[in-house]
Amino acid sequence: MFSILLQSALLLPQGVVGATPPSLEIVTPNSDFLREITAQEAETSNWSGAADLGLTFVSGNNESSNSAANLTAAWASGLNVVDLGAHYAGTRTTDAATNNASTTSRLYLYDAAYNRYFSTEKNFYGYATGSSRENEPNGLQMRNTIGLGLGYTYHLYENATLDLEAGSSYVAENKVGTLSDSSVVGRGAYKFATPIYESVDFTGAGTYLKGGDIETYEQDLGVNWALNATWSLVASYNIAWDGNPSAGFSSTDRRFNLFLSTKF
Repeated sequence: MFSILLQSALLLPQGVVGATPPSLEIVTPNSDFLREITAQEAETSNWSGAADLGLTFVSGNNESSNSAANLTAAWASGLNVVDLGAHYAGTRTTDAATNNASTTSRLYLYDAAYNRYFSTEKNFYGYATGSSRENEPNGLQMRNTIGLGLGYTYHLYENATLDLEAGSSYVAENKVGTLSDSSVVGRGAYKFATPIYESVDFTGAGTYLKGGDIETYEQDLGVNWALNATWSLVASYNIAWDGNPSAGFSSTDRRFNLFLSTKF
């Protein structure tokens, strides 16, 4: 009889006196799982880039308009980095007395570079680079380059780097009024970037090519003032020097531009 009563008590439904209350188990998500999801959501794209646009009008004895635009993009994954760029700068001047207009500068520049670092420290690397430059009003119809070499990145201090590169390039160029020329040349280059004050950064880059009858140096300096997370003002100073310019053309072309820039 006692065994029958015990079995009946064990089978009592919930809510009946004498029934054992059910246990409640609360399942909480694993904290490592939550961190993993947060990290995946915070992960950014391998691509980054910027677009710059500048436009200036001048009037008086002579009227002129200056325009410039830059589009740059970078892709980075592991030990691989790819940089792409397209640049334009033009100046057109009108004589107020004669109303004659002439284009004194019209630069088209396209460049690409691939860097492969040899270690996770991202110091020593090999590179492949190519570019195409044209500025016919300043005597250069075309200069195409492609080259290989080695580079080293110095991590100077927080957010400041210096890249030094050395190698060789094949250059094919055609200048106004002269025959085309091509040669294998030596190449030396540098890139420098550093913050100088809170939201203000300074960048510099230069490339020197020399071999045969070809000798040229290009330099770009810039100051970037970040207005917010997306927009910034950029002032740049650019030099293109040709050791053997065409007859009637200056060896050095200088440009100063002020851009409104956005990142993407």
